[in-house]
Amino acid sequence: MTNSRSCFILGLPAAGKTSYLSALAYSLQQGKVETKLHWNKYSGNQQYLANLSTTWAAAEPVLRTSIANQQNCLSLCLNDQDNNVYNVMFPDLSGETFQKQYTDREIEASLAKSITDCEGILLFINPQQIVEPTLISELPLRPRQLAAEEENIAKRNPTQDDPTEVQLVSLLQDVMYLRGGNICSLIIIISAWDTVKEYETIPEEFVNKRLPFLWQFIKTNESIFSTSFYGVSAQGGSYETPEQSELLISQHMEKPVERILVVNFHGEESHDITLPLWEAVNQVSER
Repeated sequence: MTNSRSCFILGLPAAGKTSYLSALAYSLQQGKVETKLHWNKYSGNQQYLANLSTTWAAAEPVLRTSIANQQNCLSLCLNDQDNNVYNVMFPDLSGETFQKQYTDREIEASLAKSITDCEGILLFINPQQIVEPTLISELPLRPRQLAAEEENIAKRNPTQDDPTEVQLVSLLQDVMYLRGGNICSLIIIISAWDTVKEYETIPEEFVNKRLPFLWQFIKTNESIFSTSFYGVSAQGGSYETPEQSELLISQHMEKPVERILVVNFHGEESHDITLPLWEAVNQVSER
């Protein structure tokens, strides 16, 4: 049986969206490590996905998706272990697109339709890019006393100064409004999990501690968002220097896909980067 599903990928700049797609493209074509989802047949912009796969295999940094090179619609024809076939459609959009939506309070009609029509949303968060909220009580006393003087007030840049969780909650509120309150699978992916795994083991606990406003919003709207949390290291480590890339490759020569680390909501580890996507489409199919 073939199911047509659409997933929407959401995240601020450098959240790990394209890195995830790179590892996903490689994982779907390899056969040394079992995954929940596999290629069924090629469809859509395969050259774009092939380039991402090649970049991942070489342990090279992927180019961040810009507004100029974003993919409005990627198509994957996949099957699971029970031979269910899924035609999965999703966009690879730049984080700046979503920040523009946040600052301008406007959304393009095509983007709104993608959100309205989708069955599942993958929300990416980079733990190294989180902007923490600042309490008034934490500000030095002198600037607060001079707050009335215009020359002493720094101009606010919403995309850089507003807390990450505030921006994400605003985007999810847009999702709720556009979908009219209809239930939606929400898969929250904490990217670069290798940078936090030493002191965090459960992805949801990370969100609760580091992004409590976002966590409270999700819990308050459980009737709308059917949510799961994953920690994902798509790269397996840092690619900042050629030596680091060579080390990663040498450590996983026989099974490169084992560079990938995926931690589910129970804290269980695997190398199957298709799990978040599989859960999104599986939750939809079970409704």
